[in-house]
Amino acid sequence: MSVIEYERLDECLLVTLNRPEVRNAVNFEMMDQLADIIRLAREDNAVKALILTGKGEDAFCSGGDLGEFHQLQTYEEARYMLLKMSKVLTQLAFLPKPSFCFINGAAVGGGLELATACDFRFAKTGARLGFIQVRQAITTGWGGGSLLLEKLNSQKALEWLMCGRFIAAEEAIESHFIQASMETITKDEIIQKVYPYIHNENTAVMAYKEMLIRKWKHTGLSERIEEEVDRCAALWEKPAHMEAVNRFLSK
Repeated sequence: MSVIEYERLDECLLVTLNRPEVRNAVNFEMMDQLADIIRLAREDNAVKALILTGKGEDAFCSGGDLGEFHQLQTYEEARYMLLKMSKVLTQLAFLPKPSFCFINGAAVGGGLELATACDFRFAKTGARLGFIQVRQAITTGWGGGSLLLEKLNSQKALEWLMCGRFIAAEEAIESHFIQASMETITKDEIIQKVYPYIHNENTAVMAYKEMLIRKWKHTGLSERIEEEVDRCAALWEKPAHMEAVNRFLSK
């Protein structure tokens, strides 16, 4: 079974994280498949937008798969994993077409970083959101912190990152991080939400995204994301992080 499902939905590419048994946690296989699908969305002229969601009712994405990643002990081991996924998020953020995330359940840690890399986000009512990395004595490590500081008021972004608390959908909407909440997320409802963004002439729509990409290139966003990776990798091998992970796994 593929850890990623994708299909054409009208003129969009609908991508579904497909590991519901582990709350759609990201492993190395998922990283590779996400990179391939983002490349497909970029190169296929028939695709106007990329849409990302998760399988099941409980979670969009719970972050990195601790079953696979808790064995990473050193800076070098952690950096390899973090850099690999940060490149996926960078590809997604710099996709020259609009991208949408439909958060169908919990989006925490790296899962919320992945959602942040999309241009627009919609969340199921009651979905748990949180940049909880600080609770594990690390920072965001896939680029989500740098991306959040681009997309949110810096004071609000710093609060979310530093406190590591859970964020209600209503607060996320007020902060313009989430476009709207939804009682249910069906394919018909996804198309209804996406349509206003993509029904105009595609070249004009893409031109606006290209303006944003030029700004990010000018301000060195890719380089800042790589610095974020390095900082997280340095914290990863510290005893405080190892102890936090062990406490979590022992629950």
